[in-house]
Amino acid sequence: MKRTVAVIQARMGSRRLPGKILEPLHDDVSLLAYQCRRLRHTEGIDELVIATTTAHRDDVIAELASAEGIRVCRGSEHDVLGRFVLAADMSLADTLVRITSDSPFRDPGVIARCVAEHRAHGAEYTRPQAGHLPKGLRAEIVETRVLRQIDSDHATTDREREHVTIRIRENPNAYRCLAVGFADNLHHPEYDLSVDTADELDFVRMIHSSLQARAWPVDIDHICALLAEISPARPQQQGLAS
Repeated sequence: MKRTVAVIQARMGSRRLPGKILEPLHDDVSLLAYQCRRLRHTEGIDELVIATTTAHRDDVIAELASAEGIRVCRGSEHDVLGRFVLAADMSLADTLVRITSDSPFRDPGVIARCVAEHRAHGAEYTRPQAGHLPKGLRAEIVETRVLRQIDSDHATTDREREHVTIRIRENPNAYRCLAVGFADNLHHPEYDLSVDTADELDFVRMIHSSLQARAWPVDIDHICALLAEISPARPQQQGLAS
């Protein structure tokens, strides 16, 4: 059985909102801690790892990982691809799930579905079908050996190292790629639940508190239902997303 490891890429040095991932989502629970607690028991995932950098400012991320009982891998600040390969080596991962740390509402159900489909079809790279989910609720599944090949290729660019899977996405015919479809009620690519600005941080806090007030689960179905209720127009038109 292949070993599948979910890797959260995390660092404090965000360009637009430094330290955003340790900002509280609710009470004293940070965006990163909230995401770790949601995803650590995802079906089909053997381990959750945080991949951060060796920069001193990211020591706090390593401390959070330790407090949450999650292993941490530390590597180059700019070579994110290299960090993923290091994380795969450390965790003996055959398959990796790529997760960014600025999207606290990633749904374990979405990830589990993508992992299951990835395995069933023998894919090398899997993601939700374009236009099927809001930004910040998607998932990427990739075989470790594919990332190793890209990492060891002397032609790999700095852009490809920063964005990890972009070579695969831009050259889909070179890999066994799979797009997973989701139900019509989840087809909301106009919604953005990632955090890059203070306004977007306030927005995800509002989403969480609104779900709690309704006693609704924090899952993709209820998030989409809430967004349709409070913002039937595209968020970009109402200043809800970048």
